[in-house]
Amino acid sequence: MTKLTTMTLVVMLTGCGAAQVGGGKQGAAAALAAAAKPTKAGADRSVTPILLPEVNYTCPEGGSATMSNFDSQQQVSGSGAKVVQRFTLTYKGCGLAKSEAGVAIYEGSFTVEQNLESSGTGATVNQRFAGRVTITGALNDFLEADVTQSLAASALGSESASMKLVGTLKNSSGSYTYDEELSVSGGIPVAKESVKQN
Repeated sequence: MTKLTTMTLVVMLTGCGAAQVGGGKQGAAAALAAAAKPTKAGADRSVTPILLPEVNYTCPEGGSATMSNFDSQQQVSGSGAKVVQRFTLTYKGCGLAKSEAGVAIYEGSFTVEQNLESSGTGATVNQRFAGRVTITGALNDFLEADVTQSLAASALGSESASMKLVGTLKNSSGSYTYDEELSVSGGIPVAKESVKQN
């Protein structure tokens, strides 16, 4: 009877979003990588003939995200080009990643400053995230960012990516400072003790 009661409690807590993002510094980076997925649509906008005032993104696990309030500049020099654009990224019940506990749903908004540079050897993206969002659904956490993410343009929106982070990220487990290369793959890790603490 005791075993059954304990199992039922765990299921109930997990279903109510009791879990928190785990993995420390790496886990916070994974949560940011998931949050950055919609920015591919913003980058795609910058190379279209008509610059739309608003771009919508359908989240892979339900919900949506919107990029709006664009402020863009384009620069061309030699064999390369550079686009600098600033926009507001707003999440609306946006399911962006899975975890052991279930789908991570993002709510809230970031201000994003996105720099896209192209050359004969390819294209890179540097994008700064500022603000705070909540992560709900199967999780009960937040992500506060003042950080710049650098990666290959081809990696935008993908599940797995190598990137460089410079700046800080905060969530319920702590505050993390970055100036390093990281690789993320798959979903968001869950703190093993988060269910026990609730």
